[in-house]
This record gives sequence, C-alpha cells and structure tokens, in this order.
Amino acid sequence: MKTFDPDDDAPGREPDEDAGIQLDADLVDIDVDRALALLDRITAHLPGGGENRDGQREMVAAVARAFTRHEHAVIEAGTGVGKSLAYLVPAAMSAQRVVIATATKNLQDQLASKDAPTVAAVSSRTRVAVLKGKSNYLCRNRAQATGAGAQLSFDDGTSVPRGVADQMRRVLRWAEETTTGDRDELSFELDPRAWRGLSVTPQECLGRAQCPQGHNCFHELAKDRAAESDIVIVNTHLYAAHLASGAMLLPPHDYVVFDEAHEVLDIFSSLLGTSLNATRLRAFATVAKSLVGPQFAETAADLSASAERLATILEIQYDARDLSGLGPDAQREVDTASALVTRLLESLRSLPTTGVDDEARKIRALGPGVHLANDLARVAHPSPGEVLYLARRDKEVDLEVNLVDVGPRLRDELWANVTAVLTSATIPENLPAQLGLADVRIETFASPFDYAHHSLLYVPAGFPSRNEANAEGAIIDELVTLITAAGGRTLALFTNRAVMNRVAEAVEARLATTVLVQGTLSRQRIIELFRDSAEASLFAVTSFWQGIDVPGHSLSLVTIDRLPFSVPNDPLVKARQERASNPFFEVDLPRATMLLAQGVGRLIRNRDDRGVVAVLDTRLAEARYRALLFKKLPPMKRTRDQVEVTTFLRALRERTPDAD
Repeated sequence: MKTFDPDDDAPGREPDEDAGIQLDADLVDIDVDRALALLDRITAHLPGGGENRDGQREMVAAVARAFTRHEHAVIEAGTGVGKSLAYLVPAAMSAQRVVIATATKNLQDQLASKDAPTVAAVSSRTRVAVLKGKSNYLCRNRAQATGAGAQLSFDDGTSVPRGVADQMRRVLRWAEETTTGDRDELSFELDPRAWRGLSVTPQECLGRAQCPQGHNCFHELAKDRAAESDIVIVNTHLYAAHLASGAMLLPPHDYVVFDEAHEVLDIFSSLLGTSLNATRLRAFATVAKSLVGPQFAETAADLSASAERLATILEIQYDARDLSGLGPDAQREVDTASALVTRLLESLRSLPTTGVDDEARKIRALGPGVHLANDLARVAHPSPGEVLYLARRDKEVDLEVNLVDVGPRLRDELWANVTAVLTSATIPENLPAQLGLADVRIETFASPFDYAHHSLLYVPAGFPSRNEANAEGAIIDELVTLITAAGGRTLALFTNRAVMNRVAEAVEARLATTVLVQGTLSRQRIIELFRDSAEASLFAVTSFWQGIDVPGHSLSLVTIDRLPFSVPNDPLVKARQERASNPFFEVDLPRATMLLAQGVGRLIRNRDDRGVVAVLDTRLAEARYRALLFKKLPPMKRTRDQVEVTTFLRALRERTPDAD
C-alpha cells in the first residue's frame, strides 16, 4: 500500500546524510551502518553522553531490515535495551510515514515529549506529531455554544452543577490560550462531566465540512499535523479503532510499530467488538426527550425504564456468576430497548431545526443513537467468532462483545497492507500465531543489566498454597518481615483487589513505614508519592504490573502474591480455551508467564538498581511447568532462604544514601 502524496511525502527528494536510504516507488533501503551512526549521534546528545548498548544496536539493524524488506518483525527487547530509540532511528531514516502505537499513556507521553524529539533534533528532516482520539480534544463548536449563555447547561437541557460549571469556565478560558486543545495540557484535575460538556465523541461530531468550527477544529488540526509528519505517535486503542472504522482515523502509512505488543491481542479483541450498558440507554433517552417533543416523550420515558430494568437484570445475572451470554430476561430487555431506540431515531430524523445550534444538537443526538442501535443489534445477535459476556466497569455491569480470534481479520485487513514491527520486553511464544503472524519468529535481544549479581528471586520454602486456610495470614507475616528488612521501598502486587485491601490493612498496622494502596488516590498521584518517598510501600493490582517505572532509591523489593493465572470463569479466556488443543499450555500459561515477567520487570530499571522479587506462590519453585515460566524471567539468582533475602535487603538499605 503505497501512499505517497507529492506535496507531503516527497518521494523524489534527495536523501540527506541522515536518511541513509535509496528510494523509488516501491523500495526503501535503510543503510544499517548509517542508522547506527545516527544512533551514535543521538545517544551522544543524551544526558551523560548516553551509552553503547549491544542489544539496542542489534535491534536497530533488525528494524531496518524489516522496513527495507517489507517483512513483519516481532522483537522481544529486555528491559534496558532502549527499544524506543531502536525503532525510532530506522523510522526517521525511512522517508516514509511510520505510525508508532503504544498501549499505555505513560509510554506515549515519553515518546512524544522525550524520545521522538531527541531523534528529530539530530535527524533534522524528521517531523513528529501526536494524534489522539477525538474526545481527547476540546470541541470549539460545543465550547462556543456552551459559553454563549450565562447559565451553563448540558445537551439534555439540565443545569450544570455549580462546581462543574466553574471548571467548565476555567476550561473555556484555557481554550483561548491553547494551541492544541488537548485535555492533557490542563493543569488541574477535571471532573469528567465538565469535559464531557465541552468535547464530543466520534459519533457526536458534526464533521469538518458541516461544523461551523471545522476549519479551526483542534482534532482536525491535529490530524493535519499528523498527515504532514514522518512519525505519528498514537495509542494502540486508536489504532484498533482505526482498523474497525475501515482505516478512516489515521493518515495513510506503510509502516507501524506496536510497542508494548503483548497488549495488542486483547486491545484489538475488544476494539473490534463493542460494549453496551444501561448508562448509554439512559443518556440517549434523556437527550432525545429534550429534542423530540411531547409526542415522543412517552417513548423516551419507556427507554429510560427499559434501561433501569436492564441494569437490574444484568446485576442479578452477574451476581449469579452467569457471565457468558444473555439470559432470557436480558435478551427480552435488549430487544425491547432496541425497538424503542429505533422509534426515537425515526422521530429525530424527521425533527425540524431552526438554526445552527439546533442542528448541531440534533446531530449530536443522532450519531450516538445510530451507534447505540447498531450495538444493541450486535449484542442481541453476536456473530460467529465473537463472545458476549458480562463485566463490571466501575459501578455498572457492562455487556461486552469481543472477537475471540483476531488473527484472520488482522491477516486480511492489516498485515496485508502495512509492514509491522511488534516489540515488548516480554512476548508470549504464541503471540505471533494469535495475531495472524504464524510465520514470523520472535527475535530476542537480552537486557544489558546484571541480574545475576544485582538481584534475587525468592520463593519461600514451606509456604502454604493459596487454597489453604492459613495462606493469607502467611502472606501478611512474610510481607511484614520483608518490608521491614527493606525499610519500605516495596511494590506489592496482587491478583485480587479484595485480597490486596485486606492484606494492606493488616500489614500497615504492623509497619513503621508508609503504606500506599491503589484506589485511594489517582494513579498519577500515588505513583508520584511512591517515587518521591524513601520508605513507602505501594500495594497494587492489575494495571501496576506493567508500565510503572520507579528508580532504585524508592524500590528495592517487588512482591507478587500469586502466579497471575486467569480466573476460571473469565468468558473470553474460556472461549479461547475452547478453540485450543491444549488450553493450559496454549492459553493459560503464556498469559500468566507474560504477566509474571511484566511484574518482575518492575524491579530493575537501570544499571544501578538492585533488589529482590519475592513470589509468594510455591508453584514457581515446584510445579512441573516452572521451566516455562523461568524461560521468560531475567537470569536472577534464585533462593528459598528468607534469611538470605532479609540480609540482602538490609545491606541494600544500608548502602542507600538516604536510608536514614
């Protein structure tokens, strides 16, 4: 898929010294020696002059070969390899547009604010842009309509609460200054309702041609910058939505890099499906009621009532642990809601409007309504290859439709059209096959860190298994002993939030150092407190197993309460197991291995870090499949001796400059 625009990509331009390419209509030839020379110039500009990393240089060559040959690559790059620069350098030299997709906001921000600008500063012809989903940007048209009156109100006509209104006015003042309209630029914590009243979803957007502010739209301007850039940084969710939309969201490109590639399977499985809950039904009923007039008010009220019934039915089904598919009551209610949404859509389409603002409100109601009707139909009748299940999100039970096997669709609609590099510190062995890349082997570049001398992997001897009555008490005792020896400085990872909360409360009562617990503060704030403290411990679940980077002075101990196997009743996992010839080794073990490696990887983040990983699950030391788990873990010295571990931790505590 060649996508040259003569005014943008300039395929005929003469390559400069940094480019190191020879380019014709179908060929990109990246000279590896010149790529490595560019890497050397870039690292020389880093604080302290950077360092020469063999794995990074090997990865530069591997990515350059993949781009040159238009061959997909899957690369496992251990912690410390420096994989961001290893793919950004060939991307800068390709003279083609390369999209970089990341699974977490932290990495996207790092690439956008640090790594990509560092490359662009040395490779001067490289232009970089960041593109986010539409709802991340302020909508100028909505802001103009909202700010026109003294009394702020939502689309459904309800008044905005005073505190939310004050925040919206702050955002409107910011709108006069910002050049990007990106929500992440705001300097204060924003109530979601405030942003919701000043932004739009893709379904609510009037479109560039129809919107009075289309020429000045923040999102459209961001798309323009992306279309003029060589490297476009997005998140993997947006890329999956791009594929689901028929390739309508991102500028044309021939190359994509998926960083944190171990997340790609689940993200695409979800984004190529859909999600539905009672809140969406209520929201559409409320907005439609404010527009359609008294003749359809009863229909809107009926839809609100249907939403309440559906919410109750889903709660009952979820509490009964019946998580797969729609029960008979839920099926009837979904059908009822679908008929009511269709009636309201018909009335909205025939609704006359008397001005630009009325037309905008109508479109902002129609778009989500059409999307809702389609999702109701999809939920009512999932396609072969899809799984429908119930999941709790915040305070509500959602209906989720996921694609069980994404491989065939990615093979037909994505890999046939772009050249992809997928990379992560941990790549499950079966990931390429699951993504439709069965013929692509995993290339591995080892971490440069000295794990053998700088770390211990500890599994306590004689520890009870988790199904024994005294297991939780043993975890509490072990954590108190280890955290005391470490002087705090602990990231305690759990697979279950309720267990985490109980253990954290019991441990905190027995420690002299601070205990932070996920959920008590925002993610960003709690990480800042942990990172800035010399003795705090952070107890966390799920999202903290990966993507958190804390320096050694704040972290010398990572504990993991149990091996992170999926819960037995996970419907998506069960659907994948049903398609596998050996479910444990094809589904369960690869996922647990990847998550375990990600959790272990929180400990050593630079050459000077030292510490202990304590896995309080004897299966890691005793199960017959343990060799497969160790295969993805760093080469740490292993021990089952608590005294050896506490002695090691005390020694680390004493050598830390701020230990007192």
